[in-house]
Amino acid sequence: MTAMFGGGVGRRYEDEPVFEDWEETSPEHLTSPLPHRSYAAQQQLTLELLNLDTFAERLTYLFDHESTYYVLDGEPVVDPEEIARLAADRTPGFRSFVARVPLVARWVQARSGIPVTKQALHNFKGGVRESTRPSVNRALAAFWRIHPDLLDPRVPAAEFVLPYDETDRKAHELMTELGGVGVNARTITSFLGGAREADKQQLVKVLERIAQTARGTGHGRPG
Repeated sequence: MTAMFGGGVGRRYEDEPVFEDWEETSPEHLTSPLPHRSYAAQQQLTLELLNLDTFAERLTYLFDHESTYYVLDGEPVVDPEEIARLAADRTPGFRSFVARVPLVARWVQARSGIPVTKQALHNFKGGVRESTRPSVNRALAAFWRIHPDLLDPRVPAAEFVLPYDETDRKAHELMTELGGVGVNARTITSFLGGAREADKQQLVKVLERIAQTARGTGHGRPG
């Protein structure tokens, strides 16, 4: 999602936001500063990561291609529609940045509760260290809003087969929006596989109402 709303948005690393509240926020309430993705963008990212064979390659890809975030007056803006509006209006105080190793290390440590150094992340990217603690892995996945298994190349690609049914696809999109980063496509297909179409449609309607409420209150998609 590199600079998807780049028009008129400046990047100035010398005044990159500090986000002083990260260490003071309870880990379960600490949310990623990266924007949410559309269903299509999320699936495309999944496919890109599955084409890479190692943890180091996948982590490097995320740093290189999926680390642009947006800030308005020092606070992250994560809703794509709001980002597009602010960029189009050239709103004062609205800027884009690229999350580099020090910022990610800070966020992951605050989220996991485990000390994570800048050097450790550099080692992961460089393949010097090929694995990390599960809680750190989950935190890295939460930062990039992906399923944790995508950072484990040992998990077969079949686990991420995209749902062909349109209702399943919509349910997966809404569950992802509401914070279900641990819900992959195959899980949804398996979970809804035996359900009647009418029941699946009812579930989608409930999820849509919940998502609309979350969007309105600004509390959607934790993590």
